Amino acid sequence: MKHKIKGDIISWNSSIWDFNHKMKSIKEDEDITLEINSYGGDVFLGIDLMNSLRSHQGKVTVIVTGIAASAASIIAMGADEIKMYSNTQMMIHNAWTFAIGNAKELRKVADDLESIGESVLASYTHRVDADTVTKLLDEETYMSASKAKEYGFIDEIVDVDAEAVESEMFANKAQEFNASLEKESNVKGLKIDIDASALKEALEPFQSQIDELKQKIQEEQEPQQPVAAKRKGFFF
Repeated sequence: MKHKIKGDIISWNSSIWDFNHKMKSIKEDEDITLEINSYGGDVFLGIDLMNSLRSHQGKVTVIVTGIAASAASIIAMGADEIKMYSNTQMMIHNAWTFAIGNAKELRKVADDLESIGESVLASYTHRVDADTVTKLLDEETYMSASKAKEYGFIDEIVDVDAEAVESEMFANKAQEFNASLEKESNVKGLKIDIDASALKEALEPFQSQIDELKQKIQEEQEPQQPVAAKRKGFFF
């Protein structure tokens, strides 16, 4: 089975609904290739999808085609093999939320977040040691494909261009990521038009040095007269 999850990790995302529907009818040992391009969303949904992948008996391959951030990176951890395009990103961070209420209620929210943080940490530690993951979570770390491979989050880098990411929940972050792709694309496609007459005029003060260099190169390339080897003992 081949599928793609894109957009926010929320229950009403059609790509996630389609994935869950396909998982109901897939053979137990059928291989899965899942592409992911998401800025994240619901942490529990991410953990649920990760565990669905981990419990599948067939080989599961995840390919990050743009970004796998937050809950999307958790989903990726369910794969047997994880690949990232060379210019994609992975981001991990501690769970966060919005909250209102009195002091007692807000303290409970903080306690709940710490508990959820333990589940988030456990989602990565079958690949990367706990101390490293904890540090990266605390710093809300964005990782390039090469850095993610260095840490052990992924297995392979695929040299293909990344794609833009869609997000309603993290629109500003998605826009920032897409802008970085556009900037990179512009650099790759940069063309420089050179005016021949302008170039000749610019080089005119250095013409004598250029002529000398040409002469030297020509002399070095001219074949040299071979020197007769001195023979010892026998004449033919």
